[in-house]
Amino acid sequence: MQLSLIDNSISANRSVPLEISIRWLPKSLHTPGTRLKLRFTSADRHALKRKKQMPVSEWAEKYRVIPNDSALPGPWRNSTTPYMSGVMDASTFSSVQQVILCWPPQSGKSDGVNTIIGYLTDRRPGNVLYVYPDELTARENNRDRITPMFSDSAQLKKYFTGYQDDESRLCLRLRHVKIFMAWANSASRLSNKPLPYVVLDEEDKYPVTANSKESSPADLAKKRTRTFSHMRKVFRMSTPTVETGAIWKALNEEAEVIFDYWVRCPACHVLQQMVFDQIKWPEKERDPRVIESGKLAWYECRACGDKWDDARRNMAVQQGEWRDREKSLSIGAILNSLRPVSIGFHLTAYVSRFVSMSESAAAFLWGLKDKTKLKDFRNAHEAQPWVVYTHEQKDELILALKDTRPSGIVPGQNIVALTAGIDTQQEGFWFEIRAWSSGSDRDSWQVRSGFVMTFEGLSKILFDDEYKDANGNRYLVNLAVIDAMGDKTAQVYSYCLGYRGRVIPYQGKRILSQPYRFSKQEYFPGTEKMIPGGLSLVLGNTTFYKNLLSAKLDITIGDPGAWHLNAETTDEWVKHLSAEYQDENGYWECKPGRANHGWDCSVYSMLAADILGIRFMGQNPEGKEKYDADKKQRTSTPKQRW
Repeated sequence: MQLSLIDNSISANRSVPLEISIRWLPKSLHTPGTRLKLRFTSADRHALKRKKQMPVSEWAEKYRVIPNDSALPGPWRNSTTPYMSGVMDASTFSSVQQVILCWPPQSGKSDGVNTIIGYLTDRRPGNVLYVYPDELTARENNRDRITPMFSDSAQLKKYFTGYQDDESRLCLRLRHVKIFMAWANSASRLSNKPLPYVVLDEEDKYPVTANSKESSPADLAKKRTRTFSHMRKVFRMSTPTVETGAIWKALNEEAEVIFDYWVRCPACHVLQQMVFDQIKWPEKERDPRVIESGKLAWYECRACGDKWDDARRNMAVQQGEWRDREKSLSIGAILNSLRPVSIGFHLTAYVSRFVSMSESAAAFLWGLKDKTKLKDFRNAHEAQPWVVYTHEQKDELILALKDTRPSGIVPGQNIVALTAGIDTQQEGFWFEIRAWSSGSDRDSWQVRSGFVMTFEGLSKILFDDEYKDANGNRYLVNLAVIDAMGDKTAQVYSYCLGYRGRVIPYQGKRILSQPYRFSKQEYFPGTEKMIPGGLSLVLGNTTFYKNLLSAKLDITIGDPGAWHLNAETTDEWVKHLSAEYQDENGYWECKPGRANHGWDCSVYSMLAADILGIRFMGQNPEGKEKYDADKKQRTSTPKQRW
């Protein structure tokens, strides 16, 4: 900005941009009839010029350029990572101050957040602090990602000052903002600059504290934004590691709303979440190398059964959108109604075009052979934390899972289904009926458990007796899974035929390529007698479900995903639940002389919940009603699951 004194008699005959009084100047500079004139430089005019408002996703396609060393260099295309558009646009919503991304690696989260910073630099200028796990990573990212983002974009390049000293490895000084690099174990780099924008990259790789005298690196960095409450934005992103990791705790404890990405089936147009259970591959193929190299895996639409290869998966993702986890509402509806300050986005690798479904299937199969690789599957594909399973269950911890409900009473916590697990013995049947709420945590409550001698008694327990909540609402057992192996296999098959679709025969497999799959049975076992209409046996991965049950028994009552027992649960049942332990190979074994029937019943009930799709119940995906109404008119109908 330039200031100059002008004579009033001269300026009176000319149009001047702006004149102000000079009374504030020293008296020695006062001259009668003289005023002060302000002249704006080109840089001033550019900074003050009112820019057209546009969403970040629109700005990105117009101005953002991906560096040449990236997988897909060139102009930014929202179609490459469709899920990033919603994140970018939501991040600049007026109420949002913190954005949490719990995503797998190589999913585009870093480039997406960098794009948001580019937009803010252009449209809402403010200094920026990037925090990386270590100094080398900080220097490399500035050199390879941050600086090229500005130099490769015609819109951003004009902000360079032209001075080489302003483009150092630890600070990029532009005409109107400064972008600082920091690393997690340097308290001085984290705490000496007030600024509005902070990016915490791969936060789960940070140390717990910056040093022995300081708090966590994230807390130190976030404090830099205190004086910018009117415009601050904190971006936290990482692949999860363990349940106590920073990103998982931030997502579940700090985010006021969590969004999941829903894809739209190219065939039936029903919106749905992609889950690993729906990734399939040839039943007889168990070699992960063959599956990955041959691209043998596909995804089955949960609504219509359409099979997606990677190309159709990409089409489904392209037409998808983010929905909040609780009400399944769109981002716009949630932001406008709740106006949240902190929002979270959870994404799996299955929706990324950079990860084939065969790669995820292979990672799962490798994980069945190696715990370290199973951890990689959980973190890098499911974007879930690794749970350190307890090798041996303790009776006193299981007793703490009992609540105050009497046997037979259903809790009032938004129950969507009842399932039953039945362990067949030579002299009768152990059983357990459980109530489930919807959602990925799958909270569960024991309704009734015990032992009956006959099939008739079992039918009475499952289908004749009433199960009500405290308000008198009646619930039915939606699905039962019964152990079909042993001396009663033929009788169990006949029983399941009488309750086709409500009772499914089961066989456990210690090693299985999937959590469960169905196997068509044509004949009664040991005979040449055909089963009328055929019957499908469900094969369950016992290692997978026992690991999951063990983890649930470790959850404290009141926390998400807890495994509740009713007040009348017997000590014998508790001992059943603590009867098995993991050996050095990770396989579950029963302690000598101990009964494990309650443990098995719980495993079967969990499997029944997965077959029903408990985690999706209560959702109302757009287009589902239309799909159900038109289902009979379609030329191809979904195949029966059993």
